[in-house]
Formats: sequence, structure tokens, C-alpha cells
Amino acid sequence: MKLTDFSELYLPQINSFLKEQLECTINDHKFSEIMSYSVLAGGKRLRPLLFLATLEILSHPISEKEIKIACGIELIHTYSLIHDDLPAMDNDDYRRGKLTSHKKWGEAEAILAGDALLPLGIQWIAEASNSYELIKVITRAIGPNGMAGGQYMDIDSTNNLSYKRNETFIDKMEFLKTGCLIVASVQMAAKYANSSDKVQMNLLHFAEAFGRAYQIYDDIVDIMQTSVQAGKKTHKDADNGKNNTLTMLGLEKSQAELSDLIARGKVAIKDIDNQLLSDFFDLYRKAL
Repeated sequence: MKLTDFSELYLPQINSFLKEQLECTINDHKFSEIMSYSVLAGGKRLRPLLFLATLEILSHPISEKEIKIACGIELIHTYSLIHDDLPAMDNDDYRRGKLTSHKKWGEAEAILAGDALLPLGIQWIAEASNSYELIKVITRAIGPNGMAGGQYMDIDSTNNLSYKRNETFIDKMEFLKTGCLIVASVQMAAKYANSSDKVQMNLLHFAEAFGRAYQIYDDIVDIMQTSVQAGKKTHKDADNGKNNTLTMLGLEKSQAELSDLIARGKVAIKDIDNQLLSDFFDLYRKAL
């Protein structure tokens, strides 16, 4: 199955589940509205689609239980975006073409919305999977040695010239803050489907390449697109003293690194993919 067909089938189900569940499971209507604002603001739903697509290539049935797990991943991703946009972090006014949560509702409300989405996402994964293994994967991916740790490294290295050419540091920072949740989305599906150790390893190599590539792609888009095209402020990383692959290598070498990661990711799944997972790499074309 092609990714376009897969997305047409499952994106409506993901969006419908998110909308309905956020409306009916949160007791306070206003708080539900604040939480839903960022979750339902659009986006590619990349991580839940990766989870479901991995199940698909492993021939695992996809029912409402699996949709709930996928949506739990999306809640966790949205929590990270809300907090990432805060004035103490990236201080962004727009996300996906709309005011960021703290600009729409206030800083305290945005912080609390993120605080609530994180455990709710874990709760949905736990309820639908009944799997300690999946909870272990997701919590490790977003914790101090994962996404949160990578975000700390990003903040700590901002406007710090000692990190500007530190390739080892930048590679680790970008993978942790962006790649870990992407890898977890694929790993969780592989474990949930009880795939073999060999298949899990191949999928891990694919996810690591795809996840590492995403941050490079995102940084390149930052200088290639306008704010209207991207739905958020662009051309800001260098001005804000951010250290990343693009500021370290420049555009041409960053694009070469992105191309290499795409090639490595496709090779990792050549024996198990039916085109579906490979199609995810098409996202990066606009950065090449």
C-alpha cells in the first residue's frame, strides 16, 4: 500500500478519535478546549501514522485499540510542542499557522495543557496495549535520556560557541530531542506485533535514520520556506544562537547528510517493507 492511500484511510480515524475522546474524557469543558486547541490544530500526524504503518507491514490488524495507542503518541508529541513554544524555550508565537497555546490562552494555561496531555497520552497507550514493554519504550524515549534530555542540551548549548563545531554533541542532541519519539513509535509497533528480533533490529535502523533525518530536514526548511509556508516563524535558528547540523555544516553538506540518511533508512527495511514505510522519506524531498 502507498502512504497516500494509507493516510487517506487512517488520518480521518486518528483525527476523529482525538476530537471525540478529548471532548468526552476531560471533565472541565474549558480545559478540554485548551488541550484540544493544540492537538486539533492540524499537523502531519507523522508519529501515529508511523506506528500504524509499521503494524501494517507486519500484517497486524488495526482496530480502535491500535488507533488509541497511536493517538496516545500524538498527545505526547503535542505536549512537547506546547512546551517547546513557551517563552522560556523557543518563544514561538505561531505553530501550524495558528497562535501557539500560550499566545492563545496564556502561559499558565499552556503549561497545564502540556502537563495534562503527557500523562493522558501514556494512559491511552497503557489502556489500549496493556503492555509494560510499550510503556517502558515510550517513557524512556521522552525522559531525561531521551526527548527531555535532548531539549535540555539544546537550551544549554544555545549561544555557546564551544558547541558550534562539536559534531558528536550536535548529533546526539538532535537525535534525542526529535528522533527518540519517532524511534519509539516504530519500536512500539514492532514489539506490539511480536515481530522477530531480526525484524525489530531492521525497523530500529530504519527509525533511527528517519528520526535523525527529521531534525536536519526541519532545520533546512527553516531557511528555505517563508513563515506562511511553514506555519511558524522561520529563519530564526542562526539569529537565536542555535547550534545544529545546518549551522555547523552549511546547507549543501546538510543536504548531503540528509540524502545519506534516507538511503540508509531505505536499505534497512528493503527485505520487509512493501513501499509503505519507504514512502515516509518522500517528506524530505522539499529539503533536497
